[in-house]
Amino acid sequence: MTKTARSDRDLARVRNMGFAAHIDAGKTTTTERVLFLTGRIHRPGEVDEGTALTDWMIQEKERGITITSAATYCQWKDHEIHIIDTPGHVDFTAEVERSLRVLDGLVVIFSAVEGVEPQSETVWRQADRYGVRRIAFINKMDRMGADHLEVLRMMRERLGVRPLLLQWPVGMEKDFRGVVDFVEMKRYLWDEEGMGERFTTEAVDVAPEWQAHYEDFLATVGEFDDRVMEAYVEGRHPDPALLKEVIRQITLEQKVVPVLLGSALTFKGIQPLLDAIVDYLPSPLDMPPVEGVDPRSGEPVVRKHSVEEPFSAVVFKIQVMDAQHKLFFARIYSGKIRVNQKVLNTVTGKYERPNRIYRMHANRKEQLQEACAGDLVAFVGLKHTITGHTLSDPEHPVLYEGMIFPEPVVSVAVEPRTQADLPKLEEALRLMAEEDPTFRFRQDEETGQFILQGMGELHLEILADRLTREHKVDVRVGRPQVSFLETVTREVAATRSFARALGEGMERGEVRLRVIPDERERPPVELPEDLPEAFREALMEAVEEAFSAGPLMGYPVVHVRVRVEEVQLSGATPLGTRIAALQALQEALEKASPQLLEPIMEAHITVPEEHVGDVIGDLGQRGGEVVAIEPQGRGIQQIRAYIPLRKTFGYAVRLRGLTAGRGQVWMRIARFAPVEENVLETQGF
Repeated sequence: MTKTARSDRDLARVRNMGFAAHIDAGKTTTTERVLFLTGRIHRPGEVDEGTALTDWMIQEKERGITITSAATYCQWKDHEIHIIDTPGHVDFTAEVERSLRVLDGLVVIFSAVEGVEPQSETVWRQADRYGVRRIAFINKMDRMGADHLEVLRMMRERLGVRPLLLQWPVGMEKDFRGVVDFVEMKRYLWDEEGMGERFTTEAVDVAPEWQAHYEDFLATVGEFDDRVMEAYVEGRHPDPALLKEVIRQITLEQKVVPVLLGSALTFKGIQPLLDAIVDYLPSPLDMPPVEGVDPRSGEPVVRKHSVEEPFSAVVFKIQVMDAQHKLFFARIYSGKIRVNQKVLNTVTGKYERPNRIYRMHANRKEQLQEACAGDLVAFVGLKHTITGHTLSDPEHPVLYEGMIFPEPVVSVAVEPRTQADLPKLEEALRLMAEEDPTFRFRQDEETGQFILQGMGELHLEILADRLTREHKVDVRVGRPQVSFLETVTREVAATRSFARALGEGMERGEVRLRVIPDERERPPVELPEDLPEAFREALMEAVEEAFSAGPLMGYPVVHVRVRVEEVQLSGATPLGTRIAALQALQEALEKASPQLLEPIMEAHITVPEEHVGDVIGDLGQRGGEVVAIEPQGRGIQQIRAYIPLRKTFGYAVRLRGLTAGRGQVWMRIARFAPVEENVLETQGF
């Protein structure tokens, strides 16, 4: 049965939000409870049992972790809530990145025991970049060692935010039974026998154990509204509707972060969390208009979040079902679209016609005839679109900012066990690369093996597993290796000309250019003005090809700016110009003192105090630089260090051995640094 998304629905009652957290903080468990208590599913799944709805991949079920972001939706108190459950493992942080690109609000979940963990910080910075409004949920209040006040301190110090505590716990650790709500001045107590459906509420008076925190709550909100401050000074509780109105406003202005408490595993605190999503997170109407450019003129274009505006959307994720069937997940920012309606991809300049539109519920699909502004949907039938592309009304084109993903840092060689599987392997790798913008592959000309590049050991392990299970290709997998980068250290100019008969015609070209060291992540390519479009495209293709394999070892070239100073147009052809530019670039890169760069990892290592010395000694042997040792309470220390990636393979196993199984490590790419000469020799370069 097909449905039509209501174009006349009240956008003020729509929430596009996600759940994000460090791994094991309870993100997927919270999502399952939300879906159950809103009636979207009939029984909540469990991560440990592999039954969570949003962890639908076989690899997610087996490992008990979220690998790919999953979209779903539910309704609560006449509000339509679109949800994206994101991964918590650092290897899949790009999944979080592209989800945050299209979300308005976010619930960041912290463990009441571990507090603000490293991946939580990473997610927080990503959300800062996209202006996503946030509330926080301190989970696992029933766990031994739970301390919500310590989590608030960590939020202030590590995230630089002002948390606004909205609740106080009723009982702690194993005695945690509910919360006192400072807004309504009510006590919520959950029935221990049920699955969160049954709870009681009763009005409460201020109690001595939480009076100071309640007064701090009122004083903080009162800073932003005289009516609240007046009630606080007079010693009376403000009207709850007024408090919600002010808290909503200062949350949208990102002046505070509302904080709620609960235990998702035991269903406690989920209904107040849903209320907070509705009360405090933004609707599309609360967000600023979306800014883009007219791809024809380059002039700024602004689109309001309204069905009355021309259609525009951003594709933020692709899910490959097989070679013929792909889902293109999109956020619709303005207007509406019907099945088979012609739209323009303003990146490629090509027209598209989605022949299916789905509202997703994890891996289940609900077919729609029409989708509108504020919707998160999946299209089928797009031919020329990839992650980050903009789709728009052909008569009113707009191009929105795309997405930038980090370069892969780990590689592994794979080959099919039989030669007959070679074409099948290549096709499978191509499909997975379409799906995952942080995955790259190439074929080694000497060995014939395919070199897979990804964000970490786990990332590549999952990709190899998917080759066997999903694509039915039996492969041999080598040991993980570091993926280096190349750059240049001095400015060099080069001029090359090309003239040769190719095919039926004569191809000619002459280019003078210069390569310049540039620390920016994506330095611009400077081209002469008034260059015909065909020649501009030819030059950009030459730069892309030259930078894909550097002169030292064939690794990608970064931090280099290209200035094309002169292009001979008389008698030249685009192909001849492209070849001349490519040859000039290769010559310039070779002469510009090229340098190999290696990834340096930032490691956060949590260990018991008695093992700190052993761990630091081992880091020293790995060439690690310890920059901080911070107490975490309960006899635990966190060591922050920088380690060359080539020295981290197998480190998690080594750490468990050094700490009697109690140590944990989280790593992310911090920077790329020049590789020292002695390292090159020992690595056999």
